[in-house]
Amino acid sequence: MSEATYLEAIREALFEEMERDENVFCLGEDIGAYGGAFKVTEGLMAKYGEQRVIDTPISEAAIIGAAAGAAHMGMRPVCEMQFIDFISTGYDMLTNYVATARYRAMLPCPMVVRGPSGGYVRGGPFHSQNPEAAFLHTPGLKIV
Repeated sequence: MSEATYLEAIREALFEEMERDENVFCLGEDIGAYGGAFKVTEGLMAKYGEQRVIDTPISEAAIIGAAAGAAHMGMRPVCEMQFIDFISTGYDMLTNYVATARYRAMLPCPMVVRGPSGGYVRGGPFHSQNPEAAFLHTPGLKIV
């Protein structure tokens, strides 16, 4: 078994799932042409095109909302927050809509929200938060 970094393993998993299921797509800030802040999505746009690797505007709530709508329609979105620190602007959408849609309206919402933290950028207080605990007690969300 070969060794891989977390970043390499995530990239490999994205390639595998996008190959396996044409309903899997990625959306987020700078994930296409740039390849993501940590280069996790590097090469995805070249292989799967702009229809399945979507560079979005800087709006975490919009990214999560668009992914939720796509998930309701049978797609399998993988959202990337450029840094997890910015998830706070998507908190309402995640906790009050995504987490509850299945229970309130029988709308399944199979989606992934990735949030990188820290890394090697020496961002100090700006890109090194770990806000996962804020979501921990939200019924309907799974934290990994």
